[in-house]
Amino acid sequence: MFQAETRLRQGDPAGALPFAEKALGFIKEAQQAERIYVPHASSHTPPIDESRRLTGKREGLEHSALELAPADARDPVPGAAWRALGEAGAADPTTVLSNLESWLRTDASRGVDPLAFAAAIDAVRRDPTCAACRASLRGMVWTALKPPPPQVARRPEADAAGHRYLEALSREPAH
Repeated sequence: MFQAETRLRQGDPAGALPFAEKALGFIKEAQQAERIYVPHASSHTPPIDESRRLTGKREGLEHSALELAPADARDPVPGAAWRALGEAGAADPTTVLSNLESWLRTDASRGVDPLAFAAAIDAVRRDPTCAACRASLRGMVWTALKPPPPQVARRPEADAAGHRYLEALSREPAH
């Protein structure tokens, strides 16, 4: 069909005729066919059990919904370290830094640079009052935190117009 149109645009109707006749043959074949079968690319469903169909009996049926897996417990060490490094009054973060070092040795597979992390921990350990050192380490800890699991956003409470609408619905008689 495209070749026929190309030849017609070029001003060669005789050259377009064989392509147009071939396309017309395909169109006539599709019109005269009783059914045209197109293979599906989807999954195959199991056959329907005709003996149970439309009976309403549910014995022996399995629930096909997937079970929800519990969310992973968030790692408490980086979270506690991030909070402790952000507190301005915390003068001696020795326990936090030792917990962070042991966490770094056991769980360094989180995409953090262990050498830079260790250098930042040493800088804070040498001068616990250095605000820039604490901020640098706190930034590294932030990148190591696990993101919180996604949650469904709660619907906002109804405003005055919404309350009036709900009251009107409750006063309306049921039909």
